[in-house]
Amino acid sequence: MLLVVALMALEGCATAEERAARAAEQAARVKVALTEKRYKIMVERMYPMRGGSKNVSSNYSVEVRNDSLFSYLPYFGRAYQVPYGGGKGLNFTERIGSYRESQGKHGQRHIEIDVRNDEDTYLYTIDVYDNGNSDIEVQPRQRERISYSGEMVFE
Repeated sequence: MLLVVALMALEGCATAEERAARAAEQAARVKVALTEKRYKIMVERMYPMRGGSKNVSSNYSVEVRNDSLFSYLPYFGRAYQVPYGGGKGLNFTERIGSYRESQGKHGQRHIEIDVRNDEDTYLYTIDVYDNGNSDIEVQPRQRERISYSGEMVFE
């Protein structure tokens, strides 16, 4: 009986070591992607200013590639001034105006991206954690802000 308990304890340690190794590998992948400014965050949930949060389909994302932002996000909220027909919303590809990154608490990386298109000016605030989980807040000038949560994906 004691031998069985000892074997189970050893198996549990190996599992914990494997989890730690996977977590370290994921943290390294996140760090490399952020350093290279080549990453994509798949959005899973949205948090409008009004109403409750909503799950979103798996094809919505925010992607940074060098000096460009690829935003394909759903939007629910109040618009103060928009072009006739509703405009593009948060679906556009534009060059990044400014990109600021800082280290936050517990290994979190805090990123602020300013981008402008022909409809509006936006501030994307992205918090990325070592495990790839991410929180995104978009503050347009002509619409209410909206938040999203998702996960960084790797090719």
